[in-house]
Amino acid sequence: MKKEFTTLINKVINRSVELGIVHLSTQDETLDGRIVTMNGREYLNFGSCNYLGLEKDERLIEAAVDAVRRYGTQLSCARSCISLGQYDELEYLLSEIFEKPALLAPTTSLGHISTLPILVDERDAIILDHQVHNSVKNASQLAKANGTYIETLRHSHMDHLETRIQILRNEYEKVWYMADGIYSIFGDAAPMKQLDYFLNKYEQFHLYIDDAHGMGWTGKHGRGYVLREMKHHPRMLLATSLAKSFANCGGVLVFNDKEQLQLVKNCGSSFLFSGPLQPAVLGASIASAKIHLSDEIQVLQDELEQRMGYFVGLAKSMSIPIVNTELTPIFFVATGKGEVGYKMCKYVMDHGYYCHLAAFPAVPAKNSGLRITITRHQSYEDIKGLMEVIAEGLPIILKEENYSLEEIYDAFYMIHPNAKSAQTEDKSKQHLRIND
Repeated sequence: MKKEFTTLINKVINRSVELGIVHLSTQDETLDGRIVTMNGREYLNFGSCNYLGLEKDERLIEAAVDAVRRYGTQLSCARSCISLGQYDELEYLLSEIFEKPALLAPTTSLGHISTLPILVDERDAIILDHQVHNSVKNASQLAKANGTYIETLRHSHMDHLETRIQILRNEYEKVWYMADGIYSIFGDAAPMKQLDYFLNKYEQFHLYIDDAHGMGWTGKHGRGYVLREMKHHPRMLLATSLAKSFANCGGVLVFNDKEQLQLVKNCGSSFLFSGPLQPAVLGASIASAKIHLSDEIQVLQDELEQRMGYFVGLAKSMSIPIVNTELTPIFFVATGKGEVGYKMCKYVMDHGYYCHLAAFPAVPAKNSGLRITITRHQSYEDIKGLMEVIAEGLPIILKEENYSLEEIYDAFYMIHPNAKSAQTEDKSKQHLRIND
């Protein structure tokens, strides 16, 4: 990273630290998933990615405690030599969830690092979605070092993607598109129907997709957004995370066959050299997998979906500018100018609610906003209270900054709700120019 860019990022983060909105630590003796205490004050937490609230489930807690009592805190040995038998049980359960061979990595990021340099080579091309998770971008650089061609595509711009597939397939053996199932900042979903269409239309097209934020809260057995929207395709590789809805740690790589899995397990750097997950994590993950494989998962998903729908309904009724209205657990209240974002985050915290500020470098300077996550821990009253505070505070801060709702909508290429019906735009294209 260039020094001037590092200096700018450091300045931005230090400003957020001074405002007391980042680099915070909890002071609670215990956590309940709903409230966190920071700097001596309690906040309703709208920043957690434990969407289903399973981190406080007694079955997971007891399984973690039991595993530590039986196996100790760690079996410190590379998986290429010895693995706890818990790995075999968990990977079997994960394969049942996905109905495909599944391999457990220490983290999703290390899973990417293990997979991409092995399955993508100098005969291939990679197209990165502009908003694909940074861990995928980092791992793709290892493939680039081995000679793989890489380019970046405007976010979810399917027309452009098809054009690039048609061009690159003439020069490369495989054309990989790398994307997220659910994008972690704006909460929008990848256009899976179109991607499935391209997989069936172009023999050289391959899809590598990270569904970390889609796992658990949706899909049969909680297998995620991607496999809810399409069947597993033989030219698709799926990565996901156990650190969010699944309420544990580790990444999962889902392969087409056991031979492909074995190649990555034998040659991937994380499986050759990285340390293993702890017995407590493996034990809790097994307990979580069993819940996902039971009928209970549908009940949990429904409870969360109702809260997500309630949030969207309030945003519309209160004229709060949210970038995406799809029912995912991640929502983004657009503030546009960075200073509006800083002040809004501080305003919300001053009223007892915590959510993330998304500002540069996570988003372009003109696309700042509040990243709000919905979980089963939050009550309907909690959600309503947060939205009332936002609805009250945004006009005040816009006036202070001589900025307007119209400018926010323009910055995000969104259609203002009061615009005439003639000014319409396909919903799937609303966010394509964000992060260009």
